[in-house]
Amino acid sequence: MYVKVILSKREVYLGEPIAATIKLFTRVDISGINEVKYPSFNGFLKEEIPTPQLTSLEPENVNGTIYGTGVFQKFLLYPQKSGDLTIDPVQITLLIRQRSGINDPFFGDVFQSFTSVPKMVASESTTVKVKPLPSGQPSDFTGAVGKYELRAEINTDTISINDAITLKLVLTGKGNIRLADAPIISFPAGLEVYDPKMTLDIDNSESGTSGKKTFEYLIIPRASGDFILPAISYSYFDPSIGQYKKTTTTTLTFHVPKSGVPASSPQIFGTVAGEDIRYLGTDIRFIRTAVPAFGKTADWLLTRRSFYSIYGFALFVFIIIIIARREQVRRNSDMSRVLNRKAGKVASRRLGVARRHLKLSEMEKFYEEILKAIWGYTGDKLNIPVSELTRNRAVDSLLGKGLDKKLIDSLVELADVCEMVRYAPSSSSDPLMVYNEATRIIKELEENLN
Repeated sequence: MYVKVILSKREVYLGEPIAATIKLFTRVDISGINEVKYPSFNGFLKEEIPTPQLTSLEPENVNGTIYGTGVFQKFLLYPQKSGDLTIDPVQITLLIRQRSGINDPFFGDVFQSFTSVPKMVASESTTVKVKPLPSGQPSDFTGAVGKYELRAEINTDTISINDAITLKLVLTGKGNIRLADAPIISFPAGLEVYDPKMTLDIDNSESGTSGKKTFEYLIIPRASGDFILPAISYSYFDPSIGQYKKTTTTTLTFHVPKSGVPASSPQIFGTVAGEDIRYLGTDIRFIRTAVPAFGKTADWLLTRRSFYSIYGFALFVFIIIIIARREQVRRNSDMSRVLNRKAGKVASRRLGVARRHLKLSEMEKFYEEILKAIWGYTGDKLNIPVSELTRNRAVDSLLGKGLDKKLIDSLVELADVCEMVRYAPSSSSDPLMVYNEATRIIKELEENLN
């Protein structure tokens, strides 16, 4: 068996998307998936493509050999720098189902038992060649790569002075739209413009990211007259033809009538044509010049007995805190003891999560949390790292602790039931009984391992 990272392209422009598919090929019997470690994708912006959960394998002919194949996850990768970028291996730990014991000569493998053995597989490193964008970029180019259209609209065509009007720019298309910056706009004088509010509505697929990005500008006119918002251009790079393209909005206009000002109110005319500023009056307060009445305190703080009593009590509390803190640091320095001490609380918390999944009828997540609760508790109590925790080692360690074999068999049987239901949904099991059995087993282990 092996894992492969399948890329839609091996040579792209800067900012051009690549579809990456993580796929498993196997000819052995798999009973479950233990852990999946995806690479960090250094140099790329990663977007997840909605991928159905892997529940079964499909047959596929690979160079004349039939493999069971399945897709773990699909990603969209947007390169953020030019040159040769390397994608590190994907690591997947699978549970391989193997026979245990010897076949009966009369009944064959009817009564044969099986065990799950963890096996880690990794893909090969992959290199992608990223070409820089061509020279001669337009002045209004902000880094958008793909195919786009820009639309502009305002919410009204008539507004009073000092009221707000909204300019909405909607960028639609397919490409690295998440990284696309706001257009470069030159607003006429007499307008106060605030930074735009940005909203994003996108959908990821193997062909790229599509959707729209909206920029909303709040504009307040400080002068009367007819204002013209000129057409806004937006340049982008189209990797399909290797050229820069441009989309342009229509010209927008709105009218601000002159507001009436009472004749009795004095006016000051600002530097902006047509802007009226009303005189509001004085806002300066004089400094108080009278001599304040100062009083003399009875005695100094340091001459009071209560000061020294409070000081001594505070010093005593400080010493107690230091001693308690050192004891806490000493106890927490031994991670194995910390995990052993907190194993019961962690298992109870996971059982609580499983209970919530059960109420929501999320059965796959329910059985997954039950498995994490029992194996996580066993590993913490026995001081066995998760990477080294196998069923055989756990059973041997529990037997070495002198635990009842019937309790250990119940633990193994419960784990088999959970794994069977997770990876064979057609299997029948009473989830409430599984929950109660897991609670009972962890409670008994807690009583016997302390």
